[in-house]
Amino acid sequence: MKQLVFARWELQCDPMATHELYRRRTTGSAEGCGCLPCLNFAAARNRLYPSSVLNLFEQLGISYDREIEVSYNARIDVGKYHYAGFFHLVGKILNGADASRQIAANAWAFDLEKVDERFQLGFTSRIALLDKSFASLPVVQLEFQAIVPWLLAEPEPEY
Repeated sequence: MKQLVFARWELQCDPMATHELYRRRTTGSAEGCGCLPCLNFAAARNRLYPSSVLNLFEQLGISYDREIEVSYNARIDVGKYHYAGFFHLVGKILNGADASRQIAANAWAFDLEKVDERFQLGFTSRIALLDKSFASLPVVQLEFQAIVPWLLAEPEPEY
């Protein structure tokens, strides 16, 4: 395990174990879904993540092209779309407020850190869609939100 600081979080993580678990995944969730907005996200991956985030992924052992979940949320403007998603990593949050905060009895919201004008991320202990390969390990979820351009040749959705 190694310690790492990003924004307000201090993490203890096992990048080698995380890397091995991602090596076993053949695709990210965008390809698994296959809808046009998800395929657009997959097409945008190589230009989506800021260099500081790619560096963070490398330090954590995360494969940026194998997200656990990605979701298309809304069209912001012509050619601009809001997506959210997450990755899992082996580790735990040592310090820093959880990125997931309860706002009502059955409602939660994310309090993410802005990386640049189109990308935010944060770490939470609230875990969703945990793959059985991570089941016996301590896990942190890295949540992100991004503004993504429409890159596919197919017409972009208007919703």
